Amino acid sequence: MYLSAQHLALANQAVIETFENCSVTWQVIPHWDTGDPAQTQVPADDVTAASPGLLDIKGWRIPFDVTLATAIAGTPTALLSTVVAKTVELAAAVDKAVVLALRAKSAATNFDDSGPDAIMGSLITARALVEKNGSRAPSAALTTTAGLTTLSHLVGGYSILNSLLDAANINSLHRVDELEDPVPASNYARVILLGRRQRIPHGGAAAVSPGEEPVDFAVSVAPSLEMIGESGDNRIALAVRARGAVRVKDSGALVVLN
Repeated sequence: MYLSAQHLALANQAVIETFENCSVTWQVIPHWDTGDPAQTQVPADDVTAASPGLLDIKGWRIPFDVTLATAIAGTPTALLSTVVAKTVELAAAVDKAVVLALRAKSAATNFDDSGPDAIMGSLITARALVEKNGSRAPSAALTTTAGLTTLSHLVGGYSILNSLLDAANINSLHRVDELEDPVPASNYARVILLGRRQRIPHGGAAAVSPGEEPVDFAVSVAPSLEMIGESGDNRIALAVRARGAVRVKDSGALVVLN
């Protein structure tokens, strides 16, 4: 063992806590453990398909090296700093895959950002679409930097954001870089509205049962530290990894505003 049991436990705890704090997927989408780290597929459970089929479980892995001195140091400060930085990269990789998958499954509607009333009308239209499919609990919304700027316009010196979110029944708003990759030809706003059937607080999806929700995240390997071994020159090869699959069980709960 290149890491003591105590260092390994602390590093894994740092991975879990950092991922929870940095991953939009973890904060917005309820997840469940498949119970099999080697599992390669999960049932899609798509209620809109004649044959639900299966989904492949994807893996994300961020490799890195640390010096032997860092690995066996009396205090794990340097090790944890590196582990946390790499976990941030892992969270971004998972979020990119998940957000783009949600975008691909979402019904499209127009986002008129010509003024506060037009923005509100667009969001209420999206709200109506998800509510028709039973998602009447407060929704979550993912937006770009341009979208957040649009939603936060000042009118009379006050931001219109809270009024817009109240009208659209949104209680959780997250800005994500992933919707900006690839960068659109013009810097227009984009929002994904995720309907919900349970009252989930902002950032609290990790503590909620996924069974009732139209979108969930199946996890076969939770975010954790992988010990690989010596990589030469007194360095130890490690990686942070996770494996899972986002399941859109009812695409009627997803609307993208373009």
